[in-house]
Amino acid sequence: MKFIIYAIYGCIIGIANIIPGVSGGTMAVILNIYDKLIGSVIGIKKHVKESLSFLIPVAIGGGLGIFGFSKLLKYLLEYFPMPTFFFFIGLILGTVPMIFKKVLTAKDGNKKFNIYSIIPFIVFFGIMIALSFFNPENSSSSQIQLDLINWIYLFFGSALAAMCMIIPGVSGSMILMILGLYSTVLGAIADIFSNFSNSFMILIPAGLGIALGLIGGAKLIDICLKKFPQMTFAAILGLMLGSLLSIYNNSHFQFNLQGIIAIITLLAGFAVAFIFGNEKLKEKFSKSKKDKS
Repeated sequence: MKFIIYAIYGCIIGIANIIPGVSGGTMAVILNIYDKLIGSVIGIKKHVKESLSFLIPVAIGGGLGIFGFSKLLKYLLEYFPMPTFFFFIGLILGTVPMIFKKVLTAKDGNKKFNIYSIIPFIVFFGIMIALSFFNPENSSSSQIQLDLINWIYLFFGSALAAMCMIIPGVSGSMILMILGLYSTVLGAIADIFSNFSNSFMILIPAGLGIALGLIGGAKLIDICLKKFPQMTFAAILGLMLGSLLSIYNNSHFQFNLQGIIAIITLLAGFAVAFIFGNEKLKEKFSKSKKDKS
């Protein structure tokens, strides 16, 4: 029974991870399995059996969620890019208040602004703005060429996305979109059965990068969040706000009927992210689960 429950949780987290702006880490917090997830990844060498009994069903469910939802997202990006990208922008903007709150929260839990947090914010914001002018993903259906340089780029980009995926409030798919890899990876997942050879060649470096990011990155992220929480979240905030220009450019916005729909989807995306990032909602959800148990 636990296997099925963990698989369902994994499926929810997998669907969240494939939507730019929606955090799989946040979903894990809402489902009350975040600490167990991080502990299982970090302690897999010491507690192999216990960790795998939890991680395997979560991974299976996550895979089902990702593969099941990828075709729909690919369809939306191909035929309705403007509203879809604006929905992503709304999701990111809706997550900003939660991240900003964490930037203002010191290790002791008190509200205290750290002046040094401005540095990582400016650095990562500047990097994202610069990348928006060199972003290889300039259309909703773009595919990178399969050469050694792009394989390496896929590997490290996927590793970075996986590391960020662990952090509540940060979307791994959003990082892939910032790096110009989102449509490529999404297309490879969606076309795995219809175009296996091409998808396989893309997903090998992406999969290895994700594995490295999850296993190696969990410890690094855990250290950064424990020792430098405000600076870490300030860097994340810079990444998020800096990414908006790149995503807007990819949307090719025009003020027409689809443009009006895009503005509506932006508001909808903002509402979804803001609600799921609301601390009071998480507390109510956790309380209701405890009451039922």
